[in-house]
Amino acid sequence: MAKNYYDVLGIQKNASQAQIKDAYRKLVLKYHPDVNKNEDAKVKMQDINEAYAVLGSEEKRKQYDAYGPEAFNRQFSQEDIFRGFNFEDIFREMGVNVNFGGFGSEDLFGSFFGGQQQSKNTGQSILYRIDLGLEDIARGAKKSISVRHLKRCSRCSGKGGEPGSKPVKCRRCKGSGYMTRQQRSMFGSINTVTTCGECGGRGTYYEKACKTCSGKGGVITTENVEVNIPAGVTNGMRLRLESMGDFGPDGDGDLYIEIRELPHPVFQRNGDDVIAMVNVPFYTAVLGGRVPVHTLIGGKKEIEIEKGTQPGRRILIRGEGIKRLNGGSIGDEIAVVSVELPKELSREERELMERFRDIGESRKGDGKKKFGLFG
Repeated sequence: MAKNYYDVLGIQKNASQAQIKDAYRKLVLKYHPDVNKNEDAKVKMQDINEAYAVLGSEEKRKQYDAYGPEAFNRQFSQEDIFRGFNFEDIFREMGVNVNFGGFGSEDLFGSFFGGQQQSKNTGQSILYRIDLGLEDIARGAKKSISVRHLKRCSRCSGKGGEPGSKPVKCRRCKGSGYMTRQQRSMFGSINTVTTCGECGGRGTYYEKACKTCSGKGGVITTENVEVNIPAGVTNGMRLRLESMGDFGPDGDGDLYIEIRELPHPVFQRNGDDVIAMVNVPFYTAVLGGRVPVHTLIGGKKEIEIEKGTQPGRRILIRGEGIKRLNGGSIGDEIAVVSVELPKELSREERELMERFRDIGESRKGDGKKKFGLFG
């Protein structure tokens, strides 16, 4: 079962960023393995950092709230969650000063990430922005996009060598595929693992480089990709297509589709609801009747206007909004009444309006309730 990050930090869903940071700070001081020697401290600290990495970022928090715990954890990997999560900056901002002396880097990153921090020679992820109108967002859509990326070479199957060529152990990294560099930080001595530049992280290179990819294992190509956009996505949300990014010897990167919601000429979005102005003739507002309204998906419909309807009144049209993300229910349309007043009157219309005015004035003179257009 996916973790509820709000429960992990012990906060409400409407907590402010300041409250989130304060809750995280208190939990760090309580559970960090350097100050808490209980066996479950490392596991607890991993959950705490994961929760803060998501909720402490406004963008990730917005996506987490929209998807929900289960769907969010299916869409986003640990790498996605901790991307941009800088421990040193976060502790400095919060004024936390924890002594990490004697706390090994492997144990440290094990407690924060649940395993040893190790670099892999995976391909780069790609970000692609796609513009969507409210009609596509309301019910979901399929979009075909053209992506330029590094694809696995078909001639050498990504190995980098000519078919039949023998691999040779890399002399620089001694076949490990990576280089280790030691540096000092607030955590103590930390070993940074980087990909070997000589063999590209493979640990070996071939006597004869592949003629198609020049030994790189991948070739630049442009591909058409079909993207399924779920209904209810929001502006700035990113969809992850696994292994659709650049080729890498240890695995391909991912393709991220970032949603850009286009403004609509008729509708304004409010969560899963849409708001639209509906023009009502003044006589219909006074006497009541039916008027046509635009809906986002279903075209034109008629709604009932009660007599004496005031400007600005909001009329709810059920099920004509946006389908909720990962849910079966649909939002509503809110029609806001705008009363149309004529700019010009015919002679007959003017006489009727003057008669209407005289009746209102006479009632006012009799001390009775004033009778105007709407009140």
